[in-house]
Amino acid sequence: MSRRVLVFWGTALGVAAGIAAAAALFLPYEALRLQTLEERERAWLLTVWVAGVFAILFGLTAVLGGFGGIGAREVVEAGSVRGALESHHSARRAAGAPGLHGHFGWWLIATGALLVGIYFAAWLAWR
Repeated sequence: MSRRVLVFWGTALGVAAGIAAAAALFLPYEALRLQTLEERERAWLLTVWVAGVFAILFGLTAVLGGFGGIGAREVVEAGSVRGALESHHSARRAAGAPGLHGHFGWWLIATGALLVGIYFAAWLAWR
């Protein structure tokens, strides 16, 4: 594996673990009137789940928004939608657009998926 891939997944895992730990440490259990251990576990699970799903959705938004619009003019000039997409992708590659492991949106999706994975691991361990 390349260094870039290791940094991508290592930082995603580190941030996901940090968010899960911060949720466990800083969730205001008393203010939420969560008395029992089961109530606190459920609140932590909910927090980790929501953080993971939000990270995935925000990452998808970044990835989809990063395509830059292909409008009707580009399709007409290229002669087809496929031609417009190919010229758009070649222009992005020529401009040095980041690949999978260099795009923040993909990193955010990976971090969210790891958070959802932490949620399921904790849920299975506590049940």
